[in-house]
Amino acid sequence: MGDESLRRHDPRDQTGRDLARLARRRPPGLAASIALIGSVGWPIVLLGAGGGLLGRWLDGVWHLRIAATLILLLLGVSLGSWIAFRSVRGRG
Repeated sequence: MGDESLRRHDPRDQTGRDLARLARRRPPGLAASIALIGSVGWPIVLLGAGGGLLGRWLDGVWHLRIAATLILLLLGVSLGSWIAFRSVRGRG
């Protein structure tokens, strides 16, 4: 148990290791980029469209003008955005 355990590490060594690791990392390919776009876009589009369609049907049944359409469209887009955010955050 000599001076090695008490000696401070040089930050330049850590930076050099980080830069070397970054250089070895491969950038994502085209397929990975398309998959990421799909995982972000589809939940927003599908849930937004589903909420809009369900809201329009409910407006017709309950004669609410456009109240249910707007509310369910907003909820669908919000939920889809949250799912997309979680999907992207999980990949990081």
